[in-house]
Amino acid sequence: MGWKPKFPTPEYDSADWLNWGSQIAKLLDHAKIPYVACGDLMNVHYQQVDRDISISICFVVADDRLDAAIRALRVAGLSEDPCPEHCFWAENPTHRLNPFPLPWSARHFHRYLDFELCYPVGLLRKSQWLWLMPDLPLEFPEPNDPNFILSTDRRLPDWDMDGYGNSFYPIKLLTPARWIESLFSLHIRDLSVVREFDLRWYHHVVKFHARLARLLPPELFHIDLIQAPFRTLYIEEADMRNTLNYKHLLMDRLWEEWQEAGSMPDPIHPFNHKKYKKKVKEYRSVWLYEDWIAEIMSR
Repeated sequence: MGWKPKFPTPEYDSADWLNWGSQIAKLLDHAKIPYVACGDLMNVHYQQVDRDISISICFVVADDRLDAAIRALRVAGLSEDPCPEHCFWAENPTHRLNPFPLPWSARHFHRYLDFELCYPVGLLRKSQWLWLMPDLPLEFPEPNDPNFILSTDRRLPDWDMDGYGNSFYPIKLLTPARWIESLFSLHIRDLSVVREFDLRWYHHVVKFHARLARLLPPELFHIDLIQAPFRTLYIEEADMRNTLNYKHLLMDRLWEEWQEAGSMPDPIHPFNHKKYKKKVKEYRSVWLYEDWIAEIMSR
């Protein structure tokens, strides 16, 4: 029996777009496409998303299943019409004015609510967005999976809140530790972006640390579950007394190593690797970065 979407009443609120995201997740499961949620759909489970900005529903899919995911969304009847005015994917990334670093999709669709509002649904390639993560899950992850978790997991915040966790079909998410690592890795990838954003990818980590870090059970989140060197970045970001910005020194080092090794994808937005590499070398000659890097790498 095929997948039959049951569209909720068009209301532009969190319950509605989470419901819609869960239906897309069900569709991807039915089509046997490995995925994990990304962007707002991922972040809202660990910190509140700003309701004043456009909400996106994004899924990272395995590269070799991207075409299959596109076909599945077409068959489900999602629109590929030109973007409405309020879709942030309407602009070319070269000309974007949004101060937030947002997922830029390989392909996106719309579900229209009225003539002005819609839910944009984006598909992203794993090789560009979660290149450090293990293979994406096809089946539901086990409760003790270190990398992936379901939105219906009882250990997550607001699990029993109406319009959250157990209200909808399960959405596959990154565990808190892997989510934190992905945000730092995206920021490092985008260090050479020509136009700097007002907020960084990892600004979500600050809100997570303030809201949930001490409330989640230790088997679900503990600092030791974050892998090095991201554990150091998290500690430095969480310590608001830190005035030396060690984390930025370590990010510069990681960017240089990953870029030289060819193990990091290019940013989605316009970038200038040569200019940024020159900038890193100039900083080192002034501030003796090598000693500070050695100190924080040894922690």
